[in-house]
Amino acid sequence: GASIMQLVAKGILKLEEPMAPHLDAQLKAMADAGFPGMQKFRRASDLWGEQVNTVTIRDLLAMQSGIPDFDTANPNPHGPDLDPFRASVYAQPSRNFLEPELMSEPWVATHNLTSTPGQGFHYSSTNFGILGLMLSQHAAVTDYTEFNQSTFIPQHLNHVLNSMGWAPTGSPREHGVYPGFDRTDYNGQNTTTNPAGVPVVGVAGVFAGYAAADFVGSPSAVAELGWALWGSGSELMPAGLRDLMVPANHTFYGLASQNVGLMGIAGGKDEYSIAYGHLGATYGYDSIFGYNPTLDLGVAIASNIETPTQTQPSDVFCHVYNRIKNFMKRETVQKCEYKSTGYYGGECVCK
Repeated sequence: GASIMQLVAKGILKLEEPMAPHLDAQLKAMADAGFPGMQKFRRASDLWGEQVNTVTIRDLLAMQSGIPDFDTANPNPHGPDLDPFRASVYAQPSRNFLEPELMSEPWVATHNLTSTPGQGFHYSSTNFGILGLMLSQHAAVTDYTEFNQSTFIPQHLNHVLNSMGWAPTGSPREHGVYPGFDRTDYNGQNTTTNPAGVPVVGVAGVFAGYAAADFVGSPSAVAELGWALWGSGSELMPAGLRDLMVPANHTFYGLASQNVGLMGIAGGKDEYSIAYGHLGATYGYDSIFGYNPTLDLGVAIASNIETPTQTQPSDVFCHVYNRIKNFMKRETVQKCEYKSTGYYGGECVCK
């Protein structure tokens, strides 16, 4: 999202322009080059019908494109949690799921949109993949696996850049990532008989979805990059454009950013309860970044355990964020407790 907004700041892209001409140019170049998975389509409309030509860049960023999600994780409070794509990833641990293959999955390439572009909210990781292909097209790189977003990180953050990596293909093990464990109950996984969970360190599909999951770095690197984006210095783009990304009050999503404060992770109801950034749940790993403008503070948390309610990062954020707040405001240190109420919510209570 931030990389796209940098191109908007330079006048190269416009938020209200259709995304299809940019995506179609990249798809055509990939098809002409014989890129794997490009045998069945050359344009966005081949996948989602003519209405997709009205989808704007803003719609992609705001999760209002109506383009179906390749990620089929769908927590169900009334029955078994099913996730057919996750099952496919685990069944083929050495397979790199390339973007054209994700876009042409039968539940994605439906020749229809799930909603009218610009209306409603429909989270779709496919949107991030499309935005990544657009960045690759802008850089004139046909094979997107040879492109990364390092050019969008300022030189004064080279120390961060040198401590992280990019993973368009390959497994977590190949990129030096700590072993992760899937302790969800998707597809009948039994956490009682297998409490350790499914080990995913050798599963290449963990990184499926270019630009949605290709960044590999420590929480400290994420915190620095997050503050460079959201912090008072607004180091990645003009502050006016950064502010366009911020979710409105009581709105869950902005432009490529979540109102994670609505999830209750910061606690309270005042200006210190505000936090925006993003959470992530990638097979066997959970993470969250939140920024509070009053304290000008960004906190990043990551876990190598994925659970059904993503409780671990939120619980740690609740404790760490409020301990730092107490220190910055010279308050008495509080004892905090986080109680999860579901996949996207809970309550951080400090006394």
